[in-house]
Amino acid sequence: MNISENDTQHPVPQATHEATQAATRAAADGTTRETAQGATRKTSDEATRMATDIAIRTSPGWLARWLHKITGSAALVLIAALLLTAASLYYAATHLGVNNSTVDMLDARLPFRVEYDRLRTEFPLTEDSMLLVVEAPTPEQALSAASELETALKANPEAVEQVFWPAGNPFLRAHGLLLRPLDDLEQMTDTLSRAQPLLSRLAADTRASVFLELLTEAETYRDTVAFDTDFLKAALTKSLAGSEVDARPPTPLSWQRLLGGNTGADPVAREMLVVKPRLVEGKVNAAKPAMQALDAQRRALGLDEGPVTLRITGAAALKFEELESVVSGARLTGLAALFAVTLIMVRGLRSWRFILVALVSLMVGLALTSAFAAAAIGRVNLISVAFVVLYVGLGVNYAVHYLLRARELNNAGAGAEVAIEQAGTHLGGALMLSALTTALGFFAFTPTAFSGVAELGLIAGFAMFVTLCVTYTVTPALLHLVGMPAVEPARAALAAPDAHVGWLEFPIRYRRGVLWLALCVTAGGLWFAPQVTFDSDPLALRDPKSESVQTMQALLESRTGGYRNIQVLVDGDTPLAPIIQTLEALPEVDHVNSIDDLVVRDADAKLAAIDELNFLLGPDILDADWQPQADTPGALAAAAGALRDTLDPSKEVDAALAQALAALAQTLTGPDAQARVAAIEAVLLGQLKTTMTRLAEALSVTDTFTIEDLPPDVLALTRNAEGTRLLQVVPAGAVEDFRAQNRFAEAVSAVVPTATGAPIIQLAAGQAIAQAFVAAVGWALAGITLVLLIVLRSLGDTLKVLTPLLMGGILTLAFMVWTDMDFNFANVVALPLLLGVGVDNGIHLVLRWRQGALPGGAVLATATARAIVLGAMITAGGFGNLALSPHQGTASMGIILAVGLALVVSATLVVLPALLGRAAYPLPPASPTPRT
Repeated sequence: MNISENDTQHPVPQATHEATQAATRAAADGTTRETAQGATRKTSDEATRMATDIAIRTSPGWLARWLHKITGSAALVLIAALLLTAASLYYAATHLGVNNSTVDMLDARLPFRVEYDRLRTEFPLTEDSMLLVVEAPTPEQALSAASELETALKANPEAVEQVFWPAGNPFLRAHGLLLRPLDDLEQMTDTLSRAQPLLSRLAADTRASVFLELLTEAETYRDTVAFDTDFLKAALTKSLAGSEVDARPPTPLSWQRLLGGNTGADPVAREMLVVKPRLVEGKVNAAKPAMQALDAQRRALGLDEGPVTLRITGAAALKFEELESVVSGARLTGLAALFAVTLIMVRGLRSWRFILVALVSLMVGLALTSAFAAAAIGRVNLISVAFVVLYVGLGVNYAVHYLLRARELNNAGAGAEVAIEQAGTHLGGALMLSALTTALGFFAFTPTAFSGVAELGLIAGFAMFVTLCVTYTVTPALLHLVGMPAVEPARAALAAPDAHVGWLEFPIRYRRGVLWLALCVTAGGLWFAPQVTFDSDPLALRDPKSESVQTMQALLESRTGGYRNIQVLVDGDTPLAPIIQTLEALPEVDHVNSIDDLVVRDADAKLAAIDELNFLLGPDILDADWQPQADTPGALAAAAGALRDTLDPSKEVDAALAQALAALAQTLTGPDAQARVAAIEAVLLGQLKTTMTRLAEALSVTDTFTIEDLPPDVLALTRNAEGTRLLQVVPAGAVEDFRAQNRFAEAVSAVVPTATGAPIIQLAAGQAIAQAFVAAVGWALAGITLVLLIVLRSLGDTLKVLTPLLMGGILTLAFMVWTDMDFNFANVVALPLLLGVGVDNGIHLVLRWRQGALPGGAVLATATARAIVLGAMITAGGFGNLALSPHQGTASMGIILAVGLALVVSATLVVLPALLGRAAYPLPPASPTPRT
């Protein structure tokens, strides 16, 4: 595509130039705005027919004839466009889906994707599963709630395919002691043997007063106590005084912690259930019915609030909530962008006619682009869904340039019809070149392995040509129907080639200083730009307020849940021991979980320890009922008083317990004393039955087992039917730090290249995206440069267009470093987008500068510069609204695009005019020479 001299110079006809002079004289004589507009309109109307004919015959052939036909059949064109828009919207609504998998956004041929797909196929519970986390103040409460939840879920096969609760599995409950280390069993034997006298007394008389009497004896004879008395006193304080002291329900005493010796454990007890939800095929958010069912079940069991709660996370829940945040964010940001764009156009266009034309053009282009996305790809991903907001920011720019150029021509004396048609011919080369270069910026990602942004690039690149087509059909047709706004005399005076433009010629007047300052600023940006980093953690992209993310963060802090584990698949004929030893020798690895962990070792010694425990505790303890027995207020008050008398008031823990015991004594004297006794018994002894029942079940084991004795649901976690074993490699470093995770992934993949899992995927995906980023920037720059060289036919002008573009890109990277903002899976597309979008501004300025006839010779005093500023405000207003999205990746993309565009446009408006210098500004000839 070449831009000829005829394409870039279109003198204003003499008849219309006389209209300008008439309007200017009217304004100068002090007439009112209405008088000036009337004079202009009268003169323009007389010249319209002749000027239209002259303009058509003196303008480039095909484009002028096209615009003449469009305006001549404006109503038909608009009706056809609206019908096509309605059909496109219907097609997009019925055919456009959403893919919410971050892994699927990467090329399936990448090595780590191949192994990950194998993992998902051979161990399906690792893919699209949910992790249900029951949290409670005590382990017994968590166990009880988890048991009720498991029963309820298994009764709801419509929502749940499979439920696995390790602590509730009958086989593991019965044989769990055989899988514990021998040292643990020996310590357990020692603890329970010393607790035997207390348990024996309570087995015979399970009353709260008896328990307090035993504590009094423990305070008196500390050397014989088998448990942490300070822990017990603190726990007892919470149990007795919770409701009276801080209006919270009392915390039941945990006998599992007391007898197990784990008094320093996390105060929050957790039970985790792995659930395979039933996904609805063909649904945009396939996990939504399962999530809704789980939420309803949570409310039904009373686990939505209170001391015992159910929190939902895991891969399927994270994907579900991420998609919800992206979709809701797209709605919010789309509406906000439309509102912001409209508001900016109200101020910038100052005409309801222009605003209507621009918004209708925008809606038509968006509908057609959506239909293309549905037909060409079939679904959008978590990144490409942002094309809606991107298009709102970009799709209206060409219409803005068209409308402002039409107004400039109209203000200069051209009639309304001439202005509408000549605006298109004047802008033809610039808009076509802009569409091509912008599309190249978008298309640059399509050949890369990062299909997430490749799809966005394909959609957005096609959208640029859609926008160009709409600008040359719907925009002139609708503008013809609604009519041009009144001529602005002040603007007409400014449009004169010899007008005084003041500060608008600043970059030209002080061009040397401007260029030196630009060089220094760019050099400073180059110092910081290479320091930008890439955060490959997908968790950092998601809404930090979502339940799944907050729950996963809590599990990471407590180092539970296995979200940061690496998985290794080992074929059935490959020995496990050498691989495990190699992995566990790495400093980045804490340990490796495998099927070998289900092999019973030291079976004889463990069975002997279990027999010893059975003998020490005896049937009187193991077979006891453990149901709290009725007590009296007097006996409980006396026991509380005796215990209080043994406490040391100088110790903080003793003083708190003494206060709680005193409060207890006061409640045992009123009419509700007996009810208070029952409540205290439930708090102190209510969980003893759960603990002792599970202990008795665990001590009932009489024989060992082999791997082949494991039930299928347990075995399937570590070995599939074909004999493939699954290793879970647990990190030793800080699991919250993505840099530490990268070191962990690098160390493991160095010794086991086939390893997979979240850390490996994050590392490999980060490397793939970094390569895609470099390739995309390279392709975009190469393609844009080649097109500019061909079209502009000038190396100097090409470099002038690219200079502010590169300057803005460098400063954008520096801004990210200054604000501690990382690149991530979503916002990595920002820089190539900026290259494609930002180059338009330089093209428009250079081509407008080439046309000449500039006010004062300053290109900034033209409608082109005003259109660039207004377009940039509109685009930045659209892009900036992405920052409102709850999805952190989308929000960061919006910030980078808005700031980057502001920097690119600022560089274009300041540096490029200084590079171009002052243009020639000859007056229009007396009259055009018609072509025959």
